[in-house]
Amino acid sequence: MKCYLTAVLILILGGVPAPVLAQSETREAYFSFRGEEFDNKLLVPLGRGTVRLFQPRPEGLLFRLPAGHKLPALGISPRFQIEGDFEITAAYEVPVWKDPKAGYGMGPSLYLKLNDETGSAVALGRLLRPGKKHVFSSMLSSTVDEKRNYDVKLYDTSVNSGKLKLVRTGGLLKFLVTEDSPNEFRELGQVELGTADVELLRLGAQQSDPETPVQVLWKDLSIKATGFPNHPDSLAKGKQLHVPSYHPAPQPESFSLYWSLAAGIGLVVVIGGVIWVRKRG
Repeated sequence: MKCYLTAVLILILGGVPAPVLAQSETREAYFSFRGEEFDNKLLVPLGRGTVRLFQPRPEGLLFRLPAGHKLPALGISPRFQIEGDFEITAAYEVPVWKDPKAGYGMGPSLYLKLNDETGSAVALGRLLRPGKKHVFSSMLSSTVDEKRNYDVKLYDTSVNSGKLKLVRTGGLLKFLVTEDSPNEFRELGQVELGTADVELLRLGAQQSDPETPVQVLWKDLSIKATGFPNHPDSLAKGKQLHVPSYHPAPQPESFSLYWSLAAGIGLVVVIGGVIWVRKRG
């Protein structure tokens, strides 16, 4: 089905070819957002009320998060899971950058979470961090002994458009990006991820702080994998569709945030002390 997200934020359904699903050992789903296309059957916005923050355009799907919103991220997700080896590629463009005042960074990001005991997750993003620092960011996180652990790496860059790619072979996952050439990928690094099914894949725009607006234009999304559990086409008639949910893991905090909190607490203590002394006097 073809879905238009209009300027008045009304979904209009029409006919559009379904994503390509190969009949070989590997399945493939391809979503083009060009021409104001959005597959309402296989894709779903994450979070109630977020549909008003998406704007379809001829060149792609624009994610717009104005200043004043308190959403750590804005995104869409397939209505199915991903199993086995996979290759996920998404093309993006950032129409305008706004230097964030605080936080981890703003920009396009791919995020996926596994269905395993440690809640393993990875993210790959093209971010602008406070201080006008343009980077690619890769992250692996998991929970061990009730503590969330992070492996984050940053790589300098200056591109405003390109592709982000996540490739898993066995339990090894690779982070790849394009820079100078649209079809030549640069490998940023590798991590041991495991072989559990992908419970959630999020294509999104990441906000750094509530005062900094974010704009990300997504052009297309390609998913190749061993299989797609709970794909709508594989479910029996009347069976409930897979409903993805996104609860962003906390971003690695900066020391400046801790110092700000400490300073704020200290100021409250000092003011309270002054008031107490005056009342005593």
